[in-house]
Amino acid sequence: MKPFRFVDFAQFFVVKSDIITNKELISVFGKIAAAIAVATTGMIVRDNVRLTVTRYTEKFEKLPESFNGFTIVHASDLHNQQFGENQSKLIEAVKSEKPDMIAVTGDLFHTEHRGRAYRFIERAAKIAPCYYVSGNHEQRFADYFRNIKPRLQALGAVVLDDERVTLSRNGENITVIGLADPSFKRTVPPEHLTEDKLSKLTSDLDGFTILLSHRPELLRVYARHNISLALAGHAHGGQIRFRKRGLFAVHQGWFPKYTEGIVVEKNTKMLISRGLGNSTYYPKINNPPELAVIKMYKL
Repeated sequence: MKPFRFVDFAQFFVVKSDIITNKELISVFGKIAAAIAVATTGMIVRDNVRLTVTRYTEKFEKLPESFNGFTIVHASDLHNQQFGENQSKLIEAVKSEKPDMIAVTGDLFHTEHRGRAYRFIERAAKIAPCYYVSGNHEQRFADYFRNIKPRLQALGAVVLDDERVTLSRNGENITVIGLADPSFKRTVPPEHLTEDKLSKLTSDLDGFTILLSHRPELLRVYARHNISLALAGHAHGGQIRFRKRGLFAVHQGWFPKYTEGIVVEKNTKMLISRGLGNSTYYPKINNPPELAVIKMYKL
């Protein structure tokens, strides 16, 4: 049998009058590899700016009848990402869902250039009531309480850093609770700090509650306080996704448990957004920007 030679193999792909040389073969495969690399890079770049919408329908026993069909658009981790001029693509996506409420769960900002984040909040607040809580990136700005928080409020956002509000329909109520990111108090472990805050915010509540918090890894704490629905982000979908699993998330480590979708702990359901932007120089892979939408019904 004639021994296999790469030179012979290459002739299936390259038509030449003479037998291809080893040098030419290397050149051919080099060009193929370069083309694949360019195409792959292009796909990754496009995937990091391709806005997607993920919709969920969930039933809750405690949800009042008057809130049947209540729709929440959940936006997290914008990190100053831009979707069209003046955030037009993002705003159109939000508006098309006809939300009753918009929840923004932190990390709007990434650098000192804040205009894109402010424009999103300003336009979103004109669509539906817009509730916001801070993330760990907001903690990095020394002027958060002096400038950023008042500006968000002036643009129409309801800032719920360790506060709560009551929503009413036809005499029935639900409570929306917000937690400032634990990084604002680094001297206290996040679990202990969150436990203490929720003890104070929920001690007199027995009805349906929605919690806005940046941190999904604290789900067990939320469940201990009988939160009906928690909305969180922070994990960025695990950055690189493979077979519906994320590779890494801050505060969770490798192969994190809480990266996207609906997760259940006791009587608490949590919706985790993969996020709209990126906070690292490394691109997301198989993990495009996500706007999460949840429609709630009475069980």
